[in-house]
Amino acid sequence: MRRKIESEICRFIELGQIMFKDKQLKESVERTQELISTALKGGNKILIFGNGGSAADAQHFAAELVCQFERPRRALAAIALTTDTSILTAQSNDYGFESVFSRQIQALCQPGDVVFGITTSDVYHNRHSQNIFEAFGAARQKGAKRVGLFSVKTKNLLNFVDVAIQVPSEDTALIQQAHRLVIHLLCKLIEEEL
Repeated sequence: MRRKIESEICRFIELGQIMFKDKQLKESVERTQELISTALKGGNKILIFGNGGSAADAQHFAAELVCQFERPRRALAAIALTTDTSILTAQSNDYGFESVFSRQIQALCQPGDVVFGITTSDVYHNRHSQNIFEAFGAARQKGAKRVGLFSVKTKNLLNFVDVAIQVPSEDTALIQQAHRLVIHLLCKLIEEEL
């Protein structure tokens, strides 16, 4: 048991070392922080979404921005599109689950906002995670900046975002752990900037 625990910790440390050396990942995080900070300074908001564990990460990110991360400061405008069960169930029941995020973006998003989508996998048109694909399309139509927190498996969404933060792993559990690291890093950088 102890050997398995140590093995899993080592796998995450190894991924962290790869991320530490990944120049493109660091540049993407910096660019994302700039986009979000600029939007918030301009009175705009951040709309965050994802499925499953990524939905939980979306809610976590929004909570850190609205409340606080490490220090008291003004509330920052962030909305997790994964939380309103009435909207999610009505929209999916009437029009299909693929539109649960795009419909909210159509209603809430303004030019200058940042739409932040999270997924650990790739998105296939008319199949897996179609709601992520449609959300970025709706954000493009609304004139919002689009950021994706992805993995190296995510290929079909790269042309739909302004910035892609790609964790260099194909292991879902490790990707999710790395996504939380990136979210906390963004929170820290945004809080320091603002």
